[in-house]
Amino acid sequence: MPTSRPTAAHVSAVVSSLGLVVAVTGSFLPWFRSGEVERNSYQAAGLVDRFALLDNPFATGALAAWGAVPLLCALCVALFATRLLRVGATTTVLLAIVVGTVSLLATVQRSDGEGVIGITPAGPLTTTTGMGIALLGGLGVLGTAWRPRRRGPTPRTQRPHSAPEERTGREP
Repeated sequence: MPTSRPTAAHVSAVVSSLGLVVAVTGSFLPWFRSGEVERNSYQAAGLVDRFALLDNPFATGALAAWGAVPLLCALCVALFATRLLRVGATTTVLLAIVVGTVSLLATVQRSDGEGVIGITPAGPLTTTTGMGIALLGGLGVLGTAWRPRRRGPTPRTQRPHSAPEERTGREP
């Protein structure tokens, strides 16, 4: 199958897609613990929204948009699959920065395990790792697919003309 993009861009797109799958898997793993109950990131976001624990409009909007993370990751993978590598990589890099930052903050803030309420490290750590892989893959795509394209016909390699004595076999 002929391709107009370098093979490295395709490999980076596959790496980025695998990172997105790992990140979505991590978002469904336990993130928070209250007593004996463990909640994934979506359940915890729903509880924060339901009990109106945040009064910052930006944080409330970000919390409401958290449910779209799997859909946005699927969109990025679909963009890679349809060979829209630059668009998919740009979207992946932006998504990885935002979601990776949130999951990294949750990983850093994890509890020591002694309290009744705490952060479970499995979900945030897996999501952070996945988004880190997706970020590296997205940057790899951008680094290999952003090569300038030549305009016009490509120059052909010219062979040097042979001297007249070589063509006829006699000296001039």
